[in-house]
Amino acid sequence: MSDTPLISFITVNYKMCQLIRHLLQGIEDAHLPFSFEYLVVDNASNDGISEMVSKRFPWVTFISSPVNGGFGAGNNLGVRQAKGRYVVFLNPDLTIFPGEVEKWIAWMEQHPEVGISGPRIVNPDFLDQDSCYHFPKLLTPAYRRTFLGKLPWARQAMDHYLMRDMDRTVVQPVDWVLGAAMMVRRNLFEQIGMFDERFFMYFEDADLCRRAWMVGMQVMYTPAARVIHYHQRQSRTRYVWQAVTNPLTRIHIESGVKYFLKYYRKPHPRSL
Repeated sequence: MSDTPLISFITVNYKMCQLIRHLLQGIEDAHLPFSFEYLVVDNASNDGISEMVSKRFPWVTFISSPVNGGFGAGNNLGVRQAKGRYVVFLNPDLTIFPGEVEKWIAWMEQHPEVGISGPRIVNPDFLDQDSCYHFPKLLTPAYRRTFLGKLPWARQAMDHYLMRDMDRTVVQPVDWVLGAAMMVRRNLFEQIGMFDERFFMYFEDADLCRRAWMVGMQVMYTPAARVIHYHQRQSRTRYVWQAVTNPLTRIHIESGVKYFLKYYRKPHPRSL
């Protein structure tokens, strides 16, 4: 692609070779009408992705990490090599339809006050997924990943956190958007830094969006663009004690605590 691409796509792989093959095929079939580059970062998967990418998608830049440093660390490896004016983070388990990226980038080009945006994310049956949120509280991960979420006050707290009352057909500012599909102006990283690698997984996207708001850049939900996310929640447990044995639940709760401690008693950035 061009030496000065408009977009740098970044996808982090951890044992999702076939999903990434499907994602890259979709990008190839979309025939995007602007210059772009695609960077795939492998977090020590050993799943044959290097051979697959080099053979089937030679236009993709492949970056190999010797260790699995987590979602944020993997994306940071891509950001360091990205040349595009915009960086688009895409999870492996997405489908991108022709025309959707064009609508997304056109909207961002018209709104220079926006630093980060997220599209409308839907399930394979086209029902909306939760993809934009209020900033989390200390107990948010426990409510979301354990039976505690069934308690009446927890349900109310989760409805607020997940913005369940929002109109998902309307463009609007939000606290943060899901990192599974996120567009960031590359020059924003020069202002706020990259993903905080202390978050191995979960809440690194919330943290990045919070730092964008802190420097006066908006975070927006942009439903003009739509992507399918084949997401399956793997970290939910029935009992609190299972958080010790379920690694994804444990990581989620640990990241939630790290986020809470990082911003404890600090003002909400959208009120500054």
